[in-house]
Amino acid sequence: MAQTEGYSSIPEERNENEVDGQQGREAKDSFFEKIRKWWSNVSRSTSETAPLLNRRTMTLEPPKPSPLKTILLIAGSFIVIVVLLIAIISSADSADTPTRRLSNAEKMMLDLPSSKRLKSYLKNYTSEPHVAGTLSDKRQAEWTRQKFNEFGIPGAKIETYYPLLNYPVSRRLAIVSGPEELRYEAKLKEDRIDEDPTTENPDIVPLFHGYSKNGTAKGPVIYANYGRLEDFQFLVDQGVQVNGSIALVRYGFNVRGLKIRAAEKYGCVGVLIYSDPIDDGPLNKENEGQPAESYPNGPWRTPSSVQRGSVSYISLGTGDPLTPGYPATKNATRIPQEEVNSLPSIPSLPLSWEDALPLLKATEGHGVFGEFDWAGGLENVRYYSGPSEGMIEMENIVKYNVTPIWNVLGRIEGSVEPHRSIIIGNHRDAWVTGAVDPSSGSATLLEIARVLGQMLQTGWRPRRTIILASWDAEEYGLIGSTEWVEDNIDWLKEEAAVYINCDVGVAGPHFSAAASPSLNKILYEVTGMINDPRTGKSVYDAWLERSNAVGVPTEKPAIDVLGSGSDFTAFLDHAGIAAMHLGFEGNYGVYHSVYDSFHYMEKFGDPTFEYHVAMTKIWGLLTLRLADDLILPIHPLDYSQELQKYVHKLHSYASPHSFPTLKKSVHNLVKLATSFETSLEQINEKLKAFNQDDDKKLAPRWAKRVEKMNQRLTQFERSFIDPEGIKGREWFKHVVYAPGLWTGYSGQVFPAISEAFDEKNIPLARQAESKAAQCVQNAQMVIS
Repeated sequence: MAQTEGYSSIPEERNENEVDGQQGREAKDSFFEKIRKWWSNVSRSTSETAPLLNRRTMTLEPPKPSPLKTILLIAGSFIVIVVLLIAIISSADSADTPTRRLSNAEKMMLDLPSSKRLKSYLKNYTSEPHVAGTLSDKRQAEWTRQKFNEFGIPGAKIETYYPLLNYPVSRRLAIVSGPEELRYEAKLKEDRIDEDPTTENPDIVPLFHGYSKNGTAKGPVIYANYGRLEDFQFLVDQGVQVNGSIALVRYGFNVRGLKIRAAEKYGCVGVLIYSDPIDDGPLNKENEGQPAESYPNGPWRTPSSVQRGSVSYISLGTGDPLTPGYPATKNATRIPQEEVNSLPSIPSLPLSWEDALPLLKATEGHGVFGEFDWAGGLENVRYYSGPSEGMIEMENIVKYNVTPIWNVLGRIEGSVEPHRSIIIGNHRDAWVTGAVDPSSGSATLLEIARVLGQMLQTGWRPRRTIILASWDAEEYGLIGSTEWVEDNIDWLKEEAAVYINCDVGVAGPHFSAAASPSLNKILYEVTGMINDPRTGKSVYDAWLERSNAVGVPTEKPAIDVLGSGSDFTAFLDHAGIAAMHLGFEGNYGVYHSVYDSFHYMEKFGDPTFEYHVAMTKIWGLLTLRLADDLILPIHPLDYSQELQKYVHKLHSYASPHSFPTLKKSVHNLVKLATSFETSLEQINEKLKAFNQDDDKKLAPRWAKRVEKMNQRLTQFERSFIDPEGIKGREWFKHVVYAPGLWTGYSGQVFPAISEAFDEKNIPLARQAESKAAQCVQNAQMVIS
């Protein structure tokens, strides 16, 4: 590797796209040099026949250019300008184009990530199934700590918590009565695939739901579409007998636990959740160069494939269900399991569509034929509601234990603001081997750790503290991260500036992000600096193109609202820490199945591991910018302007009701944030000559001003925390963001107000508006 100014690179393999990028830059340099020489020759040319001596006056005169040469000179000037403009524009599409002066650390983060190393990390993480709390999970934790130490990350350690977890003992599903030809014993097992060795691993945990109810159920089966409240209400309105039935529902729209909660509400005695081929199977799927076929011929779900997952009610709270709001340490006080309101009270099982088909056959011709969005993609069956004529027996025997889990953490102390932290994290546990979810993110975290270790060897130290975290038991209900936040809540409220989460690092070629709006600008800046491996454009440009293709066209890529479903939840919704959630999406039909394997990643997910490299650069550069910029790249004005949009949407949602108190508070916040943004720009302009390497040159008064500004930026998100929380789910304390009460993953804005209107409780809605307005006023005080 060529030496980069300011540091000596550690020799290692280089990605082909990096080599191509360097050759491209050299080619451009050669091109510009030829243009320069040509222009020099043209501009110096004179008429070869022009005499130096004026014979009439016998005096020396300067040579006169010929008219032809004058015309050529003008035309040449025009051509040079056009060519240079074209070259400049085309150079904007080159790999990893910086939009600002890069620090030496940032150059290393762009130069050093290695596809070969990332592939080797993924190979190790997918070498065995590692469900949370198992011995294989502990081995992976110890290996991760070993790698942190090997890379030179200071203070690498394992922190243990003791949540309640469950594991499968036995399961059964059968149609035991009714017409003989419809009776069926479910297989409840995924098929082996010869070319994928993961599918033959004897340690694969049998099919079950995390936190499912231990027990059995018997009753007729009904088909209830996606298991939403409106789906069950539709059946009741049509006179279908729901009470006492076993509900067959398909994945999609709402998180699996809330399907069970809805079924409980309507009197069901059990729930079966299956994957339909029209949802993540091969039907009606985009090609994008990949076959619209089931794995292993394509990236989509197979007939025997099953989506595992937790069925805890994460919209009511995350973390250990026995220690809500406080850490699950070994000797913690625990509430009795029967008093927990965030776990199901009826049994459930996950199913393949292969095992769901006989159940749909049993309901065919009975009950009602649902509306257009009730039909799935299975052939030779019509999606009737039932109930079935025959009876269904289901058995879900699971064992619950308080079980140790293991978070792995490393800490790089800040050199100037050690009291201010940037935290980056990914969960490590998986339902099987989890090549995409979560191991692509785990591999990326390790590569960032390695590059940071190389930086430390050069004498670099971040301005602010960087904490790296490998969380455990995320799959059960965001356990490891939640317990850590609850355990460290006091200092986190004082010191944590931003949390950056990566769960699925790479599932395909399409970048996506969700974030606190104050972090939008830095996301756009960094993605504009990184090359997209497939298109050759910047990740930003590819992201914008994709965003406009699948959504409403906008000037900038869409950044989603943070809801829940990954480890950012406790940081944002419980502690009020600005957060972002990153990853590359794609055709991914093997989610939470045995087929989410190393072989799948090599064949369909990211065969060259170039997107793993791109993810490392994006996540790594975001970390460095947040840790090293003199002024934290947090922008309250962007946040305030989003709040205006949220208030407008809230008005539309609750019309004819309006929200004058909240609207006025947000309006005032926008005015203050506009002034604050001007101050930010002025300070950044005055300090732009001082990069991280020059911090010591700051005058004391400027250092104090920078510290004060960063403290205000750190605390801005904290302003929106209501200590009392949302009524009915008090663990969620953010007045602006929470997961949807009946969706679970998607974010809801001003949740307490929206939910009060859903309940037609106007006094409660006004109380929630008052609290939200007060929090907005708190934000005004922070930046004023």
